[in-house]
Amino acid sequence: MLLEAIQVAGETPPGQRSPWTDPVLEELRTHVQVGASFAFLLDAGNWDNEQQDYVRAIIAEAGRRLRGYGVVTSVQAAHRYVIEGEPLFLRGHEQINGEVVADLAEAIECLIQDQLPPVPVTDRHWFFGLEGGPRTL
Repeated sequence: MLLEAIQVAGETPPGQRSPWTDPVLEELRTHVQVGASFAFLLDAGNWDNEQQDYVRAIIAEAGRRLRGYGVVTSVQAAHRYVIEGEPLFLRGHEQINGEVVADLAEAIECLIQDQLPPVPVTDRHWFFGLEGGPRTL
C-alpha cells in the first residue's frame, strides 16, 4: 500500500511538489524497507496537518488503484515497486490481493475519520486487511 502511495506521489512533477514532500516520501520508503518492524503513525508529531492530509490522500488513492488491480503477482510487483534500485520482495508470497490491501487503506481512512465500526465485545478485536473484509476475532 505504501509503495503504491509513493507511486501516486511520484506522478506529480518534482517542480510542483511542496518542499516537504520528498522527506515525507523518504519516511514512507523507510517503512517499506523495514517491513512493518515499527508502527506507522500518521499523528506521531513529526508531520504537520498538511503532511498528514497529504499522506492520507495518497494512501486513499493507492487503495483505490490496488482495488482496481485485483491480484498483483510477485513479478508484477518487482517491476512496479523499486526502492533504491531494488525490487519489492513480497515476503515469499507469489501474489497479493489488491482488494485486501484496498480494504486496509479504507480502514485507515475510517480510523482517521472516526468512522470505524463500534468497538467489539470484550476479548474481541477488529481485524482489517483480511479476505472477505473486516471481521472480529
